[in-house]
Amino acid sequence: MPTTQTTVQTQTHTHTQAQTRNININDDWRPLPPSVRKVWLINEAIQCVIWLAVCAVIAAVCMVNDWWGFWQQLIVGIAAAYAVLDLASQPLQTKYLYAFTRFRIGERDLATRKGWLFRRSTTTPYTRVQHVDTKQNPVQRHFGLTTVVVHTAADEHEIAALNTAEAERMVTLITERVASAKDDL
Repeated sequence: MPTTQTTVQTQTHTHTQAQTRNININDDWRPLPPSVRKVWLINEAIQCVIWLAVCAVIAAVCMVNDWWGFWQQLIVGIAAAYAVLDLASQPLQTKYLYAFTRFRIGERDLATRKGWLFRRSTTTPYTRVQHVDTKQNPVQRHFGLTTVVVHTAADEHEIAALNTAEAERMVTLITERVASAKDDL
């Protein structure tokens, strides 16, 4: 009896390995890699530092020129408070953004969805795709992630971050399916 269980486990393990190697085996909704959460947090921290630096420069310019009145203090204070509060709430925002962001590569279309309270789902048929490319900021590069961007005539749709090797395979797969879909027309 243990031999039968081992055989079934081996077959299941082999099937799982085939699924991870070949993207187009299933059309299920897939999450982004977990490391994207760190990238989002670091990007938000960088953005917060930039906002605070801009607030400091504006405050310094206003003080030097004797423009530092009630309204200037209020505006700079609100901008600085917003940046700090946004950074403080970012771990919670990141948790929910990650939990509700998914993508699906189907036989005929690419679909993305994100959002919990304000949901957004986008389905892009391959016949509408003009080209596919990738982009990567320095933080993504450090974590080995790449964003896949699918361009249509009206808009562009992103798969926020994938492992760089997977992103390259995804671009190849989408490009092949676009070519196949356009050949069928």
